Amino acid sequence: MYNKKDFKIKLEKFIKIHLKNYDYVYLTSDIRGFLQTYRSLNANEICSILISLLLKKNITTIIPAYTYTGKGKFFLNKENSNLSYMTKWILKKKNTIRSEHPIFSVCAIGKNSKIVKNIGKSAFGLNSIFDRLLKKKSSLFHFGRPFSYGNTMIHFIEQKYSSSYRFHKIFKTKVYKNKKFIGSNYSAFVRKGKVHDKRFVSNTTKISKVIKKKNFFKQIGNEKNLTNITHLDLKKTYHSMCKAYQKNNRIFIN
Repeated sequence: MYNKKDFKIKLEKFIKIHLKNYDYVYLTSDIRGFLQTYRSLNANEICSILISLLLKKNITTIIPAYTYTGKGKFFLNKENSNLSYMTKWILKKKNTIRSEHPIFSVCAIGKNSKIVKNIGKSAFGLNSIFDRLLKKKSSLFHFGRPFSYGNTMIHFIEQKYSSSYRFHKIFKTKVYKNKKFIGSNYSAFVRKGKVHDKRFVSNTTKISKVIKKKNFFKQIGNEKNLTNITHLDLKKTYHSMCKAYQKNNRIFIN
């Protein structure tokens, strides 16, 4: 029941049904649950199967590759990421393109991967990856990581409404591709307070309860053992979160 063939069939069916009209997915992932459940699969196979199925449908995949390089130099071709195994796996692919933002870089693979090039200097503002994906037929795709565990798009909405608990911070980090200087003074909308201040820590539990009631929330698998495969229309999710924020401007924090 829990073998490679079963995993691929379920995943392929889900993609065929729910992503047939989409050109992009913004992928948030954690493969640990799948490794525990599908013991005949290794980490490389899980990543390869997912990305191959998306590429087969001509879907471009965007994956967070954040390094939070707030000072010094950021080298697009050398920096790794402290995020998921999927991120580390895809950064090794020759046909992957990475955005230039030193704090919140993303990488892309697929037909339209150039969407991440020449990204805006504001991580969550005009010409950011979320601003670009909002204008496309895009999916927020959670793979082994429940939506309630977090989605960076909340900061895009917080910046839109100038949330009082966050502020614009400019980073002097110098960005390079190989030896070529790309730029500096990239910014992010970061939370106020000290590092250990819990008042404004992001918490997507409340907004998750709102989103799960929507008809565009599509999911199979089990969130408890981290085998959920979740699709949300990005534009519909964005508008729903905007409405929720307007009703309660603390819906994204503790």
